[in-house]
Amino acid sequence: APPALQAVTRDFAFLADTGLSADGLIRAIRGADKTAIVDVRLFDVFTGAGVPDGQKSVAIEVVLQPAERSFTDDELKAIADRIVAAAAKAGGVLRV
Repeated sequence: APPALQAVTRDFAFLADTGLSADGLIRAIRGADKTAIVDVRLFDVFTGAGVPDGQKSVAIEVVLQPAERSFTDDELKAIADRIVAAAAKAGGVLRV
């Protein structure tokens, strides 16, 4: 049966060394919250203006699925913080 609650989608962009595998970053993010994160998808890799030499911008979409009730703002922030921390361990820095 389809989920009773609507999924939440969040996009993140990380700066990473050009040699860093996007797959490694995706795996790290997927492991940040195995309960809430149901999908992680790379949707853009960019080098050029605005991105430091030797780095790339990696844009990733994360789909979160609430189980019993909708996420609160605090829960979404905590999940996002775990995603950013997991990406940092893998070599990605949140692009602001």
